[in-house]
Amino acid sequence: MPYSPKHKEQTRLRILQAAATLFCSNGFDRVTLNQIMKQANMTHGAFYAHFSGKSSLYEAALKFATSKGFGARSKKQTETKDTHLKALISRYLSWSRPNSEAPSPLEFLVTDAAHQDEKVRQTYQECFDNLVDRLASILSRRGVQESKSLAEETVIALVGTVSIARSITEPLREEFINRAKLRILKRLDQDLVGLNAPM
Repeated sequence: MPYSPKHKEQTRLRILQAAATLFCSNGFDRVTLNQIMKQANMTHGAFYAHFSGKSSLYEAALKFATSKGFGARSKKQTETKDTHLKALISRYLSWSRPNSEAPSPLEFLVTDAAHQDEKVRQTYQECFDNLVDRLASILSRRGVQESKSLAEETVIALVGTVSIARSITEPLREEFINRAKLRILKRLDQDLVGLNAPM
């Protein structure tokens, strides 16, 4: 008896979640299909029912992980514009903590940006551009004229902060993250217009 479309979608989602966690934590080369399917608690047969190979899974998994970044809906629909922007920055920086449920899609994938596999490089670039575009859209709606440039600068600062923070031990990690957060928000605040209160 064939599986229902709902079951197939749930299966694909489990594979994507497992792959996103592993790829975002370790990069393309250090993750095997065996590890992904073990994490998803599934067989290889299930993998090939959804993806043609590791590169195609990498592409789908990073796009899935990126969709959890800037622009994703907050649970608090009543947030003001100021607190929403702060929440986005805080959420990204929370990925620097060990055992984070949603690791950053860019932080440990710097080697993937220069990978021999063109599809891997392309996927990394698309994820970076996607995060920049989402933040630029938010900043543009807030009245920032050079929104793309500021968004790119902010994403670079966030990715760098998360990458470095993971190599720092507690309690220094928290202090480092908090200092970086203040710097990033202060830089954003300099370009935001029409704010009635500090961020």
